[in-house]
Order: sequence, then structure tokens, then C-alpha cells
Amino acid sequence: MPHARSEGDHVDHVLQEWRRLGSKRDLSPVAVVARLGRAASLLDRGLNENFARFGLNRNGWDVLASLRRAGPPYRRTPTELCRSLMRTSGAMTHLLDSLEQAGLVERTPDPNDRRGTLVGLSRKGRTLVDRIGPSHLATEERLLAALTQSEREQLAGLLRKLLISLEEQPTQPPTQERTGGDRPASSQRRHKTAAALTRRGVR
Repeated sequence: MPHARSEGDHVDHVLQEWRRLGSKRDLSPVAVVARLGRAASLLDRGLNENFARFGLNRNGWDVLASLRRAGPPYRRTPTELCRSLMRTSGAMTHLLDSLEQAGLVERTPDPNDRRGTLVGLSRKGRTLVDRIGPSHLATEERLLAALTQSEREQLAGLLRKLLISLEEQPTQPPTQERTGGDRPASSQRRHKTAAALTRRGVR
């Protein structure tokens, strides 16, 4: 059963638990990253509750709003959508399929690329975006009600600084930490084969 908290947020509770265990590490990154992740999840939940009233979710809204911001004729390439919305090509294809089935977007051949396509906002999609817009802004206002205008501007500035730093960092594949006898699977197989050959007197 979780401990009751008289004050502070969930992350305060997490940090207290680590400190009770005697952790001597600098936990300041946890205080920031954990709160960003938790806030993002709670904001998404609040936004999706509003989008659900219109038969949509946050992912679908992001695509439709991106096309609307492009201006007439409200088109972008799938690659542009993937990059701006930080989605994989597979996830974007699945999302566009569902939006196209709902009649909210249309795919057409790209006149500048014989093998490419363009994703365009349908009339129905544009009407839906314009209908949702005021409600979406009102929902964001409600979710940020705890912050004053100056606090919002300060937070926006700090997040902008963080995002610029993160967006400039090169994407690197995850590395495998090796401790003791840890080896990649291929290395382990080679080691086992060599050991077997040695036992047989082959090596």
C-alpha cells in the first residue's frame, strides 16, 4: 500500500524512498526527468479525454493539426510528418491508415517524386480541426491552471532551452554494458565453440 503524503508530489515520495535506503547519489536529475515524464503522461490523459469527445486521440490530432498549420493545400509528405511528430515510419503508416479510413486525410501521388505520396487534409478533416481547436485550447488552459502567466513563461523558457539541447544531440544506438563475463550473444557463441573444440583436442 502506498504511503500517504501530506505534502509534495509523487516524485518527492520517490526521492524520499531512495534517501531512506541511504542513497548518496545526486538525485537532482530524477527530480527533473521523473516529473517531466509524469507530467507528460497526465497531460496526455487530460488531452485525450477531450479528443475522445470528437472520436480522436492525441496522435491523430497531432497529424491533423500539423497538416492544418501547413496552410493551403494542407499537405505534407509522410517523412515530414514523421520528423516533426517524432514517429517511426511504421507507426505513422498505421496512423495515416486509420485517419484515411475515417475520411480525415487523403493520400495523393507526389508530383515531385514519382515514388512518393503526399498526405492532405480532407475537407472533413479541416472542419474537425477547426471545431476542436477552441476546446483543445480550453483544455490546455485548464490543465495549466496551477501556474500563473509569468510561471508559464518561465517554464516555457526552461523547456525550450532543454529541448534545443536534446534536439541537437546526435542519436546513438544503445550500448550494452559489460560487467564481468558479459559478452554479446555472438561472442558468447564463439567462446563456447572455442571451449568445446579445446576440450576435444582440436585446438
